[in-house]
Amino acid sequence: MKFLKRLILFVLILIALILTVSFIFIRSIEMSITDADLPQDVYEENGNLLGIAEGKLLSLILASPEDEYTIIEEFMNYMILDSIQTNINSSYDPLGDLDTDEANFVFFNDVFYIDYVFATLNEDDQIVVCISFGTDKYITMHSALFLNFDVDIDLIDLSVTLTLESYYLSDNNLSLTILDFIFNQLDKTSIEESITSGVLDLDDYTYTVSVLTP
Repeated sequence: MKFLKRLILFVLILIALILTVSFIFIRSIEMSITDADLPQDVYEENGNLLGIAEGKLLSLILASPEDEYTIIEEFMNYMILDSIQTNINSSYDPLGDLDTDEANFVFFNDVFYIDYVFATLNEDDQIVVCISFGTDKYITMHSALFLNFDVDIDLIDLSVTLTLESYYLSDNNLSLTILDFIFNQLDKTSIEESITSGVLDLDDYTYTVSVLTP
């Protein structure tokens, strides 16, 4: 009887520890991304997104050096939204009038959702791709993954290459080994092919696009 009581006590303590650690971890990665964080002009555009993206890229040829990274940021956001609506969810329109799962989420199922994917430019002239996600299944949690890309602009070859330099879960810097493990569990080919302009390589974590043939 004493053994059984001790076993039950041990199990209860273990459960309490697991719940406490899980709670602390969830709170440490919580982050709120909203519609206001999106590049508003891109999401309110009614024209041909890919055509606009390609036009932005072509403008690099005559752009001044101080404008080059802003142009790439604009190109990335048009290309990302076009890729989402063309190959993932044609109804995605978070700034629109419809309040439906299809309009509000890039992807959703019973377990988790992705509600935003967009690019920003940081003070180091890196392109930062934000992937906002969450779950309401067993707990309510919302966080964001930030992928920081170094930008190499080669106007001799008329190409731009983004190379992953680091990534963060909320404010927590993570090892690339973890990212390797995650992508090894996924269909990398289908993800690469979902990009409507340029070449995404999830083995080297690079994205390359040509100014003349985006």
